[in-house]
Amino acid sequence: MASSFQYPTTSLSKELTQLIPIEIYEYIISFLDHSPTSKSCSLTCRSWLQASWKRLFAGTILMVHRENIDDLLEIVERDAHFMTIIRFVRGLYLEQGGSLRLPTWSDSEERDKFKEAFQFDEYLPLLVGFKSVRMLKLGWIRGDTGPPTALSLQNNFGVGVTALELNSVILSSPSQFFEILRALPQLTSLMLVGLKFNSGRPSEDAREAPGMTLVDTPKPPQLQELYCNVTEDIADFIFSWFAFHGPIPIETVAVGLFNGSTNSKVSRFLCESGSTIDTVKIWDAYSQDDFDLSPCVKMRTLRMGWIHLSSSSPPGSETFVTDVLKTVSSPYLEEITVVLQILVSNSPGVESDLGAFDWRGLMSVLQQPHFRNLRKFCLSVSSHTRVVKQALMKHINPVIASGKLPFNPDVFHVVAWSRTEFRGHW
Repeated sequence: MASSFQYPTTSLSKELTQLIPIEIYEYIISFLDHSPTSKSCSLTCRSWLQASWKRLFAGTILMVHRENIDDLLEIVERDAHFMTIIRFVRGLYLEQGGSLRLPTWSDSEERDKFKEAFQFDEYLPLLVGFKSVRMLKLGWIRGDTGPPTALSLQNNFGVGVTALELNSVILSSPSQFFEILRALPQLTSLMLVGLKFNSGRPSEDAREAPGMTLVDTPKPPQLQELYCNVTEDIADFIFSWFAFHGPIPIETVAVGLFNGSTNSKVSRFLCESGSTIDTVKIWDAYSQDDFDLSPCVKMRTLRMGWIHLSSSSPPGSETFVTDVLKTVSSPYLEEITVVLQILVSNSPGVESDLGAFDWRGLMSVLQQPHFRNLRKFCLSVSSHTRVVKQALMKHINPVIASGKLPFNPDVFHVVAWSRTEFRGHW
């Protein structure tokens, strides 16, 4: 018979509680994965507050824009006197203006007032105390920032920031871009989305860019991740710049393939740094010309997105996947994901679109021995999942029956694409 005896419990005295190192509380609370519980812990006692906030804000991104900047500055001022949440924020998104997420006004005077309410040069110097920020995102810069922006980034965030995202940014010149990067010397992850310059970009040929050549540019940061969702001219500049300065210890690269000229710059970069690359993500699949994955000898993951299958597809879309896979040399490749965009309104013609896809070429290239470690081949589709699966099995079954696949045929999957894939974050 189980005993019903219970040991008496008593609360620790305040004196004894204060003797317990904060690291003990942090270790215990680190096992919590439920936000309401972490919030309750933060309200339990002063000794648990710091550990609870650290846990609560570890995965939280604080978004600052023209509507809440004044409220944030009040917290910053308060932090000078006692502990506030800003010391534990690890992700910070600063949005200057122009986003559709923010309200619009019919009255022009009111609109103009809010338009000028948040300028980086004016407010960044005031954002002190963010000691834990590791991921910094700057959005909707419109070429109206100057040296104070880079200086404030260096003074307030430079020591700790390891990941930077520039989203929908128009800078006055490439020099300003380099100043921002120089202000954050610990960067290991860089994401560029919608980056543009008001003035020309540097070139290897002084005749093309008389103001600055690649010789005049600083060395890139020692990145582990590079996400480059930009237009072909900016992609051309970014990868020319990286390749010009030699190899970096990159592990993940995401880029769009637009044309032979841009693709050759990306391939040159891969030739310099490809030996350390683990993951390659192709966001925009327009052309495979002059693109080469053979330098990525340790690549484990390859993802190709937005392969259009319709009558209006870019030329070469049907063979894009096959052409890219023909350049693969890594014997360590474990995962291939292909995102297919099939128009929902194209239901009567979806089978003909799928029929035009280079299934035969795909099956042929996958029989190469260096694909022997493949563990997953996923077709992620925008619609018609059942029809795509039928088309896949129609072409894969004869190869399976022949025994020519160097890997387990169970690796093939067809799934509906996720929201992260739609937004290009996969």
